[in-house]
Amino acid sequence: MTAPLEVDTSVLRRVGGDFTSAGDRMAGLQADAPLGDAAAGVPQLQTAAACYAAQTTIATEMNNVAGSARTYGSDLRSAADRYDATDEASGETIDGVEIPVPR
Repeated sequence: MTAPLEVDTSVLRRVGGDFTSAGDRMAGLQADAPLGDAAAGVPQLQTAAACYAAQTTIATEMNNVAGSARTYGSDLRSAADRYDATDEASGETIDGVEIPVPR
């Protein structure tokens, strides 16, 4: 027999907030900026073109990762809300069941 499922929705909400905050921080890192600076330092070389290409890729991927972290955080908080709502509704349903008096 399996153990009952126990969910601490406050932990889900906290971790969801942590992921959202991490996504916000990643979005602000500007990890691509050093590549732009490097390209500007050697504009006449092919290295500049490579740096600009890498800069675009890094910027796109950082946006994707940051967005994914934010989405995951939001999903965790939504899951906690749905779990609490379902738990509350189930409790109300159980409370509404009339138990016959033993004879």
